Amino acid sequence: MRRANPPAQAAKRRRGFTLLEMLVALAVFAVIGVMAGGILSGMVQLSEFTHQRGDALQEAQRAFSVIERDVLQLAGRTVRDEFGASKPALTVGGETLAEFTRAGRRNPLGEPRAQLQRVAYALRDDALVRLLWPVLDRADDTRPLAQTLLTGVEQAAFALHDAEGDEHAYWPSQGDADRARPAALELRLRLQDHGHLKRLWLTPAPLDFAPREPEQPPDGAPKEPA
Repeated sequence: MRRANPPAQAAKRRRGFTLLEMLVALAVFAVIGVMAGGILSGMVQLSEFTHQRGDALQEAQRAFSVIERDVLQLAGRTVRDEFGASKPALTVGGETLAEFTRAGRRNPLGEPRAQLQRVAYALRDDALVRLLWPVLDRADDTRPLAQTLLTGVEQAAFALHDAEGDEHAYWPSQGDADRARPAALELRLRLQDHGHLKRLWLTPAPLDFAPREPEQPPDGAPKEPA
């Protein structure tokens, strides 16, 4: 049996990769690099998306917290508008989404003013805006201060639930429903980032915002002096 020449065997062992083997190796590394880059890009995009959704959710939670403080401090105080007309303590729908009088207005400087404040909510340029009036009974030149609570709002509406369980898109409404006491105020939103959201807040139980006729004393009972 013929044996190979030792110098030829040594030269064969010293021979490197062929061009085809190098191309295959480079192709494999390129595929791995592309896959790793895609995974890294996806992780970066997912992180940015998560942060954006988280920031939008925090903004919505802050807005709901402000509205909740307003609703929980509803006060049954009517006001007069710029034209001198009387406005109910609580209105839903109409020129604004909702407008009402709230208590608990902070007065750290001890200024001679009321502890009540008139607030309203409106939808302006895809943003939920909180309006604050400096006085309860307005003059011709009284203008509210606008505070942007939430951006990216596609739709917004308040609804009032009375003590009888009925829902009102407008308040006060016409008919016997005006005699029912408001029990809860609901906010419905459609946001660009979170879709539809709803929040429901109970109104203060001791307060009554509905207009009522004076009670008539029973027959034979003494009448109060005028």
